[in-house]
Amino acid sequence: MSDKSKKGDVDITKTEVVEGKVNSFLDTYKYVLIAVGVAILVAVITLIIVDTVRSNNLEKAFDKIDQLESTYSQVMALDKTTDDYKTKYSDLKSQLESMSKGKTYPALKAQYLLATMAYDDKDYETAKTGFYAIYEASKQTYLGSLSLTNAAVAAEDSGDDATALEYYTKVWDEYQTTAAEAPKALFNQGRLEQKKGDVTLAKATFQQLIDQFHNSEYAKLAKNHRGDVVRIIPNQGKGRAA
Repeated sequence: MSDKSKKGDVDITKTEVVEGKVNSFLDTYKYVLIAVGVAILVAVITLIIVDTVRSNNLEKAFDKIDQLESTYSQVMALDKTTDDYKTKYSDLKSQLESMSKGKTYPALKAQYLLATMAYDDKDYETAKTGFYAIYEASKQTYLGSLSLTNAAVAAEDSGDDATALEYYTKVWDEYQTTAAEAPKALFNQGRLEQKKGDVTLAKATFQQLIDQFHNSEYAKLAKNHRGDVVRIIPNQGKGRAA
C-alpha cells in the first residue's frame, strides 16, 4: 500500500473519531442543548414583544401629548376667573404630571408645558427651574435651545438678571446660528450687559447680532441701540418663546 493510501486511511479514521465524539456529545447533552435553544428563542421573542409594546406605548404617548398641547391652548383661551377654567386647568396639570417622568420626547414636552403653565401663573422660579431641567435633558434638540431661552426669560422676570444673562449668553455659546432663538438671546444679552454697565461689551454683542442675523427684527433693534446703548426700552425683545 502506498504512503498516500495510508495517509488517506488516517484522515478518514480521524474524521470518524471526530464525528463519533460530536455524535456522542450531542447524544449526551441533547436535552440541555434543546433547553438552551428554547431559552434563547423565548428570550428573542420576549425582546420582540417588549420592543413592540414600547413602540406602541411611545406612539400612544406622542398622540396623548399632542392632545394635551391642544387642550392647553383651549384652556388658556378660557376666562381665568371661571370655575370651568379652574377645573380644566387642574385636570390638564394632573395629566401632564403623569406623563412628565422620563426623557422621551412626550415626557419632555409634558415638562415643557408644565413649566409654561408655571410661567403663565407668574411662578417664575418654578418656570426657570423647569425650563432649565428640560434644556439639560435635551441639549441636542430644538427643545434644548428653546427651553434655555425661556429659562433666561423666567430668570429675568424673577429679578435674577445675573442668571438671565448667563443663560442668554449660553444660548449663543452652545448653539450659535443653529438656534432659532439666537437673535433674541443675543439682543437680550446685550440689553442686560448694558443694564449692568458693560457698555463696551453690550455694543460688541449688538454688533455681533447685526453681523450674524442682519435680516432679523432683533438686528434692526440692535442697530437702533448700537450707537446709543444707554437707551433701551426695558422689556423690549423679552418674552417667553413659543
